[in-house]
Amino acid sequence: MKFAFTEYTPAQKQALFGGVSVSPILPYSYKEDMLAGKRGESSAAISLSGAQTKMSLLVQDGILRFATPGEQGTHILKPHPQRFALQRDIPANEEFCMRMCRDVFRLPAAESGICFFQDGVPAYLTRRFDLLPDGRKLHMEDLASLSGQLLRGNSNAKYHGSYEELAEIVAGTSSAKLLDTRQFFRMVLVNFILCNGDAHAKNFSMIDEDNGAWRLAPVYDVMNTRLHVADADFAMGKGLFRDAREIPRNQMGAFFLSWGEAIGLNARITTKEIRHVLACVPAVIKALSSSDLSQKAQRVFRYHLKQRVQRFQDVS
Repeated sequence: MKFAFTEYTPAQKQALFGGVSVSPILPYSYKEDMLAGKRGESSAAISLSGAQTKMSLLVQDGILRFATPGEQGTHILKPHPQRFALQRDIPANEEFCMRMCRDVFRLPAAESGICFFQDGVPAYLTRRFDLLPDGRKLHMEDLASLSGQLLRGNSNAKYHGSYEELAEIVAGTSSAKLLDTRQFFRMVLVNFILCNGDAHAKNFSMIDEDNGAWRLAPVYDVMNTRLHVADADFAMGKGLFRDAREIPRNQMGAFFLSWGEAIGLNARITTKEIRHVLACVPAVIKALSSSDLSQKAQRVFRYHLKQRVQRFQDVS
């Protein structure tokens, strides 16, 4: 079986495994262990997010293996689901978007990479940022839980409300209100530019930094969903504002500026954030050609990315 690569680069080893050499090839088959449901009792699914199952992994003797029930995994594996367009590109899509968040848009983001099943099928891999080197787990709460929505027994509650309301939760929880509100503004804007239509309330969290300070958690679960589904501009049902105001087609700059004002940021800050994010887009487009995405996925990604940028025609 041919794999895209058989070892991680030194930089990837450091980011994902603290410098330890770990094989990118899993001791499992996608067809037999994932599709046929033969993962067995030795594996532990830690959660479901939409259609993607998340599996808990840990490193043993240079190999990534499923964590058994009761074990604390250090990494998360996301095999791609079966029923979407360009499904084999899903892992590369998320890895690329997360890398762009870290390296281009300059957002704190979970470390991530690609690994492979024995039959060559790629999967998305990410290192947990809520675990300290000594094994202790930081307390983390997603914004859906902090809003109280999920307590109402509705599995779709993570899509209820608006980003304005989520920003209020961030500001009301954070030990650094202005810094985290500004960071949240950039996160939402980057998710919009990258066409992530699944940036719901469970995909933003607050984290206790182990010193009593609550801060906005790093970015996670970002991908260009337009490659795989025809979804809405925003995951939250009301969009940016609690009054669910209509989204302007080509005046998104003014729309985001108004939203920034609504969540307590001045125009100087939000204008700077919008210009920064838009200035990063050419670097994202350039990086696409060397990504692990297929040629077709690159074309579709590039098209939708440019469409989003064109909606900021009012930004000079």
